[in-house]
Amino acid sequence: MNSLETITGALISIIPKYQMEATMEALEAHTPALKHLETLLEKCPKIGETNGMKEHPAIFHYFFGGSDFYVCEYDPDDGLMFGYGILNGDLQNSEWGYFSVFEFAASKYLNIDYHFEEQSIEAAIYKAYPKHFKKPQSLEAGKNDPLPDTYSNFPYQYKKGSLGTVLQKNHEEVYLYGDDETKFFQDCNRAKQHSRNLTDVIEEYFIN
Repeated sequence: MNSLETITGALISIIPKYQMEATMEALEAHTPALKHLETLLEKCPKIGETNGMKEHPAIFHYFFGGSDFYVCEYDPDDGLMFGYGILNGDLQNSEWGYFSVFEFAASKYLNIDYHFEEQSIEAAIYKAYPKHFKKPQSLEAGKNDPLPDTYSNFPYQYKKGSLGTVLQKNHEEVYLYGDDETKFFQDCNRAKQHSRNLTDVIEEYFIN
């Protein structure tokens, strides 16, 4: 990612215009952050896909002063975003709602957080305002513990070895190496943070 031409339009569309201009002035320094943001963009749930989740993934974080907007869903076709908004530090009236990426991109004041820690929205707002928001399950003891090298919950299991990781479902097996193995454990950690069962993750790899 060494020039403007290599930054996708989809990525440019979610970055506020004035922040994008400043970013281009120091593009090399911002390249890792932009690549990370592009990865988040690719995996961002569409509108309605986080319905029913105990905790919602905080994919993007826009901020200015005491205002924060945490986005967990995004439809690039119409620019609609869904998430949690805190306007000017007003916690009493903070709420879940829909935002427009076009309004965010046109703002002279908002920035998208290039270094936002991957977590749930519920965890993010609790960390920012622990006296106002309830502590989410993802921050309870054990949620941040490392994943084990072996896991079993019949009929699902995985075993990590020196040459890769094998997933098992009944008599079926899937072998993961390199980037695929890394992605699998990232998916497992994400599921753990959002109180999903690891069997759901393993099942997804057999479907795919």
